[in-house]
Parts: sequence; C-alpha cells; structure tokens
Amino acid sequence: MRSYFHLKHSFDLIVFIIAILGFCSVIQTFFIGKHYIIPTALLSFSIILGNLTYYGFKENRIAKKILYWLFFTLTTHLFFALFFSVKYRTLLGDYFEPICILNILIFGYLLFKYNKKNKLF
Repeated sequence: MRSYFHLKHSFDLIVFIIAILGFCSVIQTFFIGKHYIIPTALLSFSIILGNLTYYGFKENRIAKKILYWLFFTLTTHLFFALFFSVKYRTLLGDYFEPICILNILIFGYLLFKYNKKNKLF
C-alpha cells in the first residue's frame, strides 16, 4: 500500500483536507443553518478540489500542475500581504509578521520539493 504522507503528495493532502472541510461546511450550512444557495457554491468548490486531489493522488500531471500553481499564487499572495496588507495586520496584530513569514517559508519549501519530486518543470 502506498503512503500518501510524503512530500510528493503534500499539496494533494492539504487540498484533500480543505475539500473535506468544504463538504462538512456544506452539511452544516444546509442542515443546521437552513441555507440553500451558499451550500451549492461550497459544494461545487469542494467537488472541484476533491477531483484535483483524486487525480493528484493518481499521479495525473495536469492536476499536479494545477495544484502547484494554486499554491504558487497563495505563496505570492502571502508575500505581497507581508508588505501591503492592512486587514491581515489588524486581524493578527503583532503576530502577523512571524505567521506570514513562516507560512511563506513553509509553502516555498513545499513548492520547491513538490516540483522536484513530481518533475513538473
């Protein structure tokens, strides 16, 4: 049996967790919150992320590249937020810089290793 807890599947695993949380939020907003429009948007987003995860675990190159670029844009978003963000800075206060820098370093490392292990570029 293959192990999915590996740097080769790091983004696949992160997106899988996000897809599961999205599906749980669909259940929560539909049954508990009694909303009908919001769960449909969350469900479509969760289905897309779930499919990316499934095909990422199946070693599909296109899914791996899409996951790579999603996390690349997230990392650049965090980098620019470090210099220009007002909302995140007020939300996190003095902890903003260490949290943001730590996330940039972690995602940067994962981007490098994910690209190397999957031979994307």
